[in-house]
Amino acid sequence: MRICGLNSSGWRPAAEPLLYYIRDNLAVCGFHHIGRREEFESHGFRAQLQCTGAYDPWLAECVEVLTTPFDDGMAIPLDLFNRAQGWLGTRWDSGSKILISCAAGQSRSVTMAIALLKRKGGLTFLEATRDVVDRVPGAYPHPYVLASAARFSGEPLQFEELRSIYESVRDVPRYPWTLELIHDAVRVK
Repeated sequence: MRICGLNSSGWRPAAEPLLYYIRDNLAVCGFHHIGRREEFESHGFRAQLQCTGAYDPWLAECVEVLTTPFDDGMAIPLDLFNRAQGWLGTRWDSGSKILISCAAGQSRSVTMAIALLKRKGGLTFLEATRDVVDRVPGAYPHPYVLASAARFSGEPLQFEELRSIYESVRDVPRYPWTLELIHDAVRVK
């Protein structure tokens, strides 16, 4: 399933999907890909975790929104991670359809979805990571963000595991993570 992009003449199918479903009840995107209210409402989301501060004000009229902004490129603060995952877990258990968004839909939202699937989807953190990276084109979570979520989920990633995740990415962006950065990410506590 995909959301279409808005251009000057109205809604048109985007060249690439902008909102990615990981499960029937879970999707990720960048906040600027949410689009128009009518299109958004057609998806039936009941909860949205917003990992950046910016979002359309009408969202709170359509869905329950939890805003938990944190910086990409740094470890997720533990208290924020626990609050967000607790909130997501409650919505998952109630059967809510969940959207997780961040600025680009590549790092923070992807990582929070991975942690949710580890917690509620019956997968290990590494399995969830591979599943989400395979399903979300452009997924490229920052090593510090991903490694901190793995630690907080009780399954810290080792260097070789983290390296293998990035080696499996099909379309590596023009800013590939260095081995040094990946190594540093697994050492951060």
